[in-house]
Amino acid sequence: MSSDPLDRFEREHEEALAALAALERAAEGMRGSGDLTAHFTTAREAHALLVGPVKTHNENEELALFAELGDEAPTAPFAEEHLALWRLEEELEQALRAEDSARASAAGLEIVDLLRAHIARENEVLFPMARERLGVEGLARVARRLGE
Repeated sequence: MSSDPLDRFEREHEEALAALAALERAAEGMRGSGDLTAHFTTAREAHALLVGPVKTHNENEELALFAELGDEAPTAPFAEEHLALWRLEEELEQALRAEDSARASAAGLEIVDLLRAHIARENEVLFPMARERLGVEGLARVARRLGE
């Protein structure tokens, strides 16, 4: 077990960023003409990662990290972005089911923009602040909440 459970969150961010790069390529490709099958396939694969491992990651942040930081920490904007992300994921899912390339492209690119900025703020602001505020003991409590 890592002494810093935030290392796990940062590794998961890297996986999410890879999915976002694929989603961005697919969403941009959907703006074109011709056979869009490959772009829809890629977008569906990225969406599956977003609603699976990435959603679990966000829920774990809220249940373990945000809960440990408490109400005095500035976690509300991050939780609000999680909700916005989940709404956009639903929009993307509907567009993919309907094979609506314009809607899928728009939702996909919104997700890419939102989640990239969100991850950057967590990595650069929230996690360093959490490490400082929680210290070794607080990080150990986060790890226990995560089942590590």
